[in-house]
Amino acid sequence: VASGVTVVEASCTQGAQEVCNGLDDNCNGQIDEGCGYQSGNIQITLAWNSGADLDLYVRDPGGETLSYSHTRASSGGHLDQDARGQCNPNQANNTIENVYWDQQNPPNGVYNVQVHYWAGSSCSTSSGPTNMTLSIAVGGQILGSYSYVINPDQRIDIASFQICRPRVERTRPRRMSAGASS
Repeated sequence: VASGVTVVEASCTQGAQEVCNGLDDNCNGQIDEGCGYQSGNIQITLAWNSGADLDLYVRDPGGETLSYSHTRASSGGHLDQDARGQCNPNQANNTIENVYWDQQNPPNGVYNVQVHYWAGSSCSTSSGPTNMTLSIAVGGQILGSYSYVINPDQRIDIASFQICRPRVERTRPRRMSAGASS
């Protein structure tokens, strides 16, 4: 976790309604299900509380970065919710961005998560410092939820996490030599 980023001690309630806030409100290991974006074996969701235009960047183990300008990675990752805050006020959930991998076994390795506060328009920067929350779920469990106050034109590394599944080695049946006994 980067300096200045606070680990959120998020509480959840079994059976609670999801609030579309970047947190797992109902304790099921998925973030904001029912809010119009996907979950998967990996899900990273960014939510914020102003009209700012924040951008989520997730670099996969192969070095490919998912973002608003690159929404599908060859590793199977997708950015399915790109929000623009007050720069697109008619968009549903316009203060939430979401990245997910839906395959059974996402790639092993390190994933890096960054957030950038786009300052290219007054519709975004007029919001000033913005409270944001980012949650990461892997394999149906919340790895962590993080909070940070981000400023216009700031880009910050929020968190990194690693997927390590044991590799299954395929073996060939041993050939028996002639005359060998078992």
